[in-house]
Amino acid sequence: MSTREQQEKLILCMKKWQKLEDAAVAQTAKIMEEIDQPLIRLVAEIIQRDSNMHHRIQQMIIDTLERETVALNFDQMAQAWVAIEKHIELEKKTIEMAKVALELVPEKTNQVQRYLISYLAEDEKKHDKMLDDLQMLKKGVYN
Repeated sequence: MSTREQQEKLILCMKKWQKLEDAAVAQTAKIMEEIDQPLIRLVAEIIQRDSNMHHRIQQMIIDTLERETVALNFDQMAQAWVAIEKHIELEKKTIEMAKVALELVPEKTNQVQRYLISYLAEDEKKHDKMLDDLQMLKKGVYN
């Protein structure tokens, strides 16, 4: 299969995936409309926001394949890197804070708080990984 054929298949895959994300947004909206329980509503909102962001990311992938509109400008990346490094330090602190918070919540009690703090901890780890991967892109060695 040629590179272009592979790219076309990836574009189709992203478009199908976008439809699934759109369905997730619609489904979570329905949940929020029908359910008044605060925790369930919050989880639905989180999923809805993530699905909206996934859709945007998938569109960027499509755009880079169809129009090649996103090019890595290493000068611009280097210019922004001081601010990014400060953010990397903040992310590391938030991960530590999440660990402390989890230690403060007993495993057998406060299940709702533990559930939400665990979510926050994983999300902060995700941010940290994204920034690490961005650093790899900056270095030109991301695979």
